[in-house]
Amino acid sequence: MQACFLSMLALAVGTAPLLDTSDQIDGGATVVYTVSIVEGIDYWVVLGCDEPSADLDIVIASREMDFDRFMSLPYYEDFLYAGEFALASGTHQGSEDLTLSAPYTGVAYVVVHDIGETGGHYQLRIY
Repeated sequence: MQACFLSMLALAVGTAPLLDTSDQIDGGATVVYTVSIVEGIDYWVVLGCDEPSADLDIVIASREMDFDRFMSLPYYEDFLYAGEFALASGTHQGSEDLTLSAPYTGVAYVVVHDIGETGGHYQLRIY
């Protein structure tokens, strides 16, 4: 496991990220990003929180998710809806670190939700 992590880290250090953002999220809020993925590629998704008490969850939702419906839902319901289309998800306490194996080429939605309702600053990178 550690060797796999080190291999992924070495690859990530030498590769420009697919997504690299640093942002602020309000307590209980949901944020969405759109990325283009390529079938057969494994992506490393890293979501880091600056605040020790922060608890952010993440879902990578497939193109099958109805974006307009997602946008019309209230906070948290939007995150639950995105989860119905999850290609990958992270729901651990605190920061997240997961792998997405792209099953198709096209759009995917990266949905971050402040499940801990504390808000705060975060960094999101996809390699």
